[in-house]
Amino acid sequence: MFDGNCNIRRAGVTPDGRTQLDLRAADGSWDWNWFLSRQAISKEMLAVALTAIASDKLVYCQMDNPAAAWSEVYRFGIVK
Repeated sequence: MFDGNCNIRRAGVTPDGRTQLDLRAADGSWDWNWFLSRQAISKEMLAVALTAIASDKLVYCQMDNPAAAWSEVYRFGIVK
């Protein structure tokens, strides 16, 4: 499990409506990788992701396996 801050450089939407996030651990524990939002909070995650990218902020996230591409992120927010 990962519970910490990340850099974000890209975000988008998959054909099934989930938000895709290009993230890297701020502490360097893992490098850039793609992740998916939970379906139920996809729109909210996209809004947070775009705000973080536009304002050059870190994001806080929780996910089960940061080593596996396309793992699901289930908590997500902007870090001041």
